[in-house]
Amino acid sequence: MFRSGLEKVCPALKLSCAPHVGHFNDGQDYKLARTLAAVRFMKEPHGKIPSEGFDLLMRRDGVQDVEVYLAMYDMQDLRDWLHKNHLPYTVNLLFHAWLFQQLPYRKEADAEIEAAIFSSSGVFPVSEEGGVVKGLRKFLQQVWVKDKIYMCMGPDNVKLRIDRQRLICSFWSLCIPVGEERAIATKHVLINETHTHISREVGVACVELAEVSVNTVLAHLQKLLQSVQHATHRLSRLMGRCEGAFDGVFLDARGDGTDASAPAYRGATDPLEVWEEQLALLDRSVGEFHKPSERPAPLLSEMIRRRVYENLGKRRRSGKISPDDEETIDAGARVFLTGCSGSERAQAVHRVLIECISDLEALAESNAEMLSVEGVNI
Repeated sequence: MFRSGLEKVCPALKLSCAPHVGHFNDGQDYKLARTLAAVRFMKEPHGKIPSEGFDLLMRRDGVQDVEVYLAMYDMQDLRDWLHKNHLPYTVNLLFHAWLFQQLPYRKEADAEIEAAIFSSSGVFPVSEEGGVVKGLRKFLQQVWVKDKIYMCMGPDNVKLRIDRQRLICSFWSLCIPVGEERAIATKHVLINETHTHISREVGVACVELAEVSVNTVLAHLQKLLQSVQHATHRLSRLMGRCEGAFDGVFLDARGDGTDASAPAYRGATDPLEVWEEQLALLDRSVGEFHKPSERPAPLLSEMIRRRVYENLGKRRRSGKISPDDEETIDAGARVFLTGCSGSERAQAVHRVLIECISDLEALAESNAEMLSVEGVNI
C-alpha cells in the first residue's frame, strides 16, 4: 500500500532517494531543508495525483512507470540560513538522489529532465530562466566531485518562491527524465516555522512517518489531528481576544466569551497593547535558548503580524499585486498603526488567522485522505 521514501539512499550523495528542497549556495555546500518524512504510494498511485498533474503526464506518451510520494519538510533551519545571509525565500527542487540512485561515491553524472509544479498553496512559480512553472520545462541535473572528495549538486535551477508569512505551504511537483519511461510526482508539505510550540507539535507529528507502516501511519494521523486541534484552539483564542479588543468588546478570562461563570477580563485594554500582548504570548514557548542573532527567521507571531499588514496593504493598493510583496507589507503596517479603524484591524486579524487555521486543517484532512487505510478509521 505504501512504503518509506527514506529507506533507499543514494551512495554518492548520502541522501534518501526522494525529492529534496534546498538552496544552491553558489555551488559550495547545498543547504537542505530537513526531510521529516517521505511516503511512497504503491497501490494505484495515479489516483493520488491531482488532475493538473495527470494532464501533464498524459502529454508524455513514453512514461510507463509513475512513482508518487508525499514528502514533508521542516524549513526552519533553511529559513534561518537564508535570513542570516539576507537572501529571498527562493529555493531549489532537487531530484538528484532519485535520478542517480546507484551512483557510487566520487562518481559524476548528469541527466536532462522535464519538471513542473502545480496545485500549490503559498508556493509560487519563478518565470525567469532556471525557474520552475506550471508547465513542463527542461532542466539539467548534475552531480560532480569537488577537490576529489566533496559531492556537489547543481546547477542552480528548478527554482520556486515560497511565501515568507505562511506557516504551512504545499505544492505538487512532477519530474520526467528525458528519454526514460519513469516519472515521479510528489506532494511537498513545508512547515515554515517550528520554534513556536503549536507549530513544533505539528512537525513532531510528521516525524512519526519516518518509518512507514500501518501503525506509524495511524499514529501520525492521530498526533497530527491532535496537534492541529491544539494549534487551531490557540489561534482562535488569539483571534477572539484581538478582534474583541479592536471592536471594543473585552471577553472573559478564557478569551472566548463562552463561559458565563468565568471571571471578567482583566488586563490591557488599549487595543494595540492587547495585540502586542497576544503575539508575545505565542513566543513564550520558544525558550531561552532561542537567540535571534543565530535564528533570525521570524517566529510565528511576527509572521502573523506581517500577514495582517499585507492583508491591509492589499486593500489600499490597486492593480495586480504580487503575493508576499514587501512594499505592500510596509504600506499595510502604516495603515494598521495610524490609518484605519478598529473594525478594519479586527477584520484583517480575522481573515489572516482564519487562513492560518484553514491551512492547518487542510494539512490534517489531506494527509488523512492520502494515507487512508482501508477499513481503519482514526
